[in-house]
Amino acid sequence: MRVHEMVIATDFQPQYLQMIAQKASYFSSDIKIKFEKENIQLDAKSILGMMLLPIRQGTRITIQTKGVDEEEAIEAMSSLLDKH
Repeated sequence: MRVHEMVIATDFQPQYLQMIAQKASYFSSDIKIKFEKENIQLDAKSILGMMLLPIRQGTRITIQTKGVDEEEAIEAMSSLLDKH
């Protein structure tokens, strides 16, 4: 299992969150995003889940990946969520 903690630098638009969920689906590994303050965990492959939760500037999250391509998955998700 790989873990990466980060703070979101800017607010995300719904279209960008949808694209992140679609990219997450390319990986066979499980990809979870934990929201520290709200004590919520969601599947990054869930478009609905990604769209419902507010990923805004200052939000502290933890990305967890587990599976055969977990290293590539965590690098991709960290890059996408840190890109803005």
